[in-house]
Amino acid sequence: MRILLSGAGGRMGRCLAGYLARRPEHTIVAGADIAAATDLGFPVYADIGCVSQPADVLIDFSAPQATQKALIYCAARRLPCVICTTGLPDAVLHTMRFAAVETAVFSSANLSLGVSLLQELCRQAAHLLGEDVSIDIFEAHHSAKKDAPSGTAAALAQAVNEDGNRQTCAESDLCVPRRSDQIVFHSLRAGSLTGEHAVLFTGQNEQLVLRHTVYSREVFAAGAVAAADFLIGKPPGLYKMKDLIKK
Repeated sequence: MRILLSGAGGRMGRCLAGYLARRPEHTIVAGADIAAATDLGFPVYADIGCVSQPADVLIDFSAPQATQKALIYCAARRLPCVICTTGLPDAVLHTMRFAAVETAVFSSANLSLGVSLLQELCRQAAHLLGEDVSIDIFEAHHSAKKDAPSGTAAALAQAVNEDGNRQTCAESDLCVPRRSDQIVFHSLRAGSLTGEHAVLFTGQNEQLVLRHTVYSREVFAAGAVAAADFLIGKPPGLYKMKDLIKK
C-alpha cells in the first residue's frame, strides 16, 4: 500500500513513519508538513498541493488547517483518507462531509481498540447507573497537545450521554454545589504523557472508575494503518471506528 502522510514531521507522523519502516508491505511515498522535514527518508512538501507521487490512501496526523487542505486534496483526486487529527472546528467537519461524497473518509477521535471498548463500557455503565451518579472525565496528555478536552474525552462524554439529559463543562465551570446533570472534564497537559482517559461514576456510597492508558503512540499508528487497509476498495462515505471493528 502506498501512503501519503499529512503531518509527517509531527509526533505522530514520525511515529507512523517509524512503525511502517518495519512493515515493507506499506510504503510512505510522500509527506506533507509545514516544516517540510528532510530527515524522514521520503519527500516531504510544505504544501500538500505540490505532492505528485501516486498514493493509495492518505493518513492525516496534522492540525485542523492542514486537515482541511488534505480533505480538499483527497476529494479532488478521490483518494481515500484516514483523518486522525482531533479538535476539528465546524468548518473542517463540513469539508469532511463534502469529501465523503467524493471518496471514502475514515475519521475517529481515537484509533485504539481499547478506547472503543471503553466507550461501550461507559455507555453501559451510564445506562445501568442512571441519573443519580455524578460523571467526571479525566484525561492527561503531553504538554504540546493543542486541544482540551481531548477528542477522545468528548467521544466518551457522548457515550455516557446518549439521551442528552446532561450538560458538559470544564472543571473551572463546575457549579457549586455540584449538579448531578453535569459531565465535568478534567484536563492535564504535562511533559511527554502519551495519553490517559478515565471516566468516574460517583454515587452516594460507591464509585466506579473505567480507565484506559496508552504506553506507546504506536497503538495509534497501528490503528491508522488498519483503518487505511479497511478503506481500500470502499465506496465514498464517512466511516468510523465501529465500522472497522465490525469488519
